[in-house]
Amino acid sequence: MATTNQSGGNRSARGGRIKAGSSRRAQSEQTELHLLRTATWLFSERGFHGTGIRDIAEAAGVAVSAMYYYASSKDELLEGVMRRTLDVLVFSGQETLRDVVDPAERLAAVIASHVAFHARNPRAAKVADYEFHALTGQVRQDVLRQRDAYETVWSSILQAGVHDGTFKDRGTVARLALLQMTTGVAHWYRPKGELSIPQLCERFAEMGLALMGASLEGVNLPDTQLLLRRAELTIEPRERPSGL
Repeated sequence: MATTNQSGGNRSARGGRIKAGSSRRAQSEQTELHLLRTATWLFSERGFHGTGIRDIAEAAGVAVSAMYYYASSKDELLEGVMRRTLDVLVFSGQETLRDVVDPAERLAAVIASHVAFHARNPRAAKVADYEFHALTGQVRQDVLRQRDAYETVWSSILQAGVHDGTFKDRGTVARLALLQMTTGVAHWYRPKGELSIPQLCERFAEMGLALMGASLEGVNLPDTQLLLRRAELTIEPRERPSGL
């Protein structure tokens, strides 16, 4: 499946079914985003199976009959959340790693990108992490393939560092440990907490490199503000749905 940024690309790869003509396109897209944000909030709070299509409609302030104009089911809304979330996560990682060659800098960069994304988009990240089991059929295969490709990037960085002596060989458990550690940010990070996102990215990069027997000293970290711009996810709900 082709990975695209949110501002362009194939709409069919993201879920949702905008049907309006050009005169209503902007309004239809805003309504679709509103429904996806609402679904993201509810899925992150109650889980996919604990959320009904009527719950989403009521929280969004949309008639159930109107919901079907945009999505045939809550499964399609979950697909939209999953695809858009992974598209931006993968895009952010790809752009951050572009032209970075040194294994230590590549690991620090992908860690910072992952942490920034999860700190900025905690609800969508939680849905992508924990509701995969609710996907079925071709959608499940597509999402699994995209997730596997993203994790392979991490594996290749670690393998390259072990090969040239930058990293110690920790085995495949190293990738799992790093991903688990950085993904967990979505569950506990709060903007008003002890660390800002730039500080958090630096701290996690330092810990990740230490895990691999390397040091952050002399390693250039990517600009965090650029990471946050890349990680901006339009379906992440920034406030509680008005209907709740």
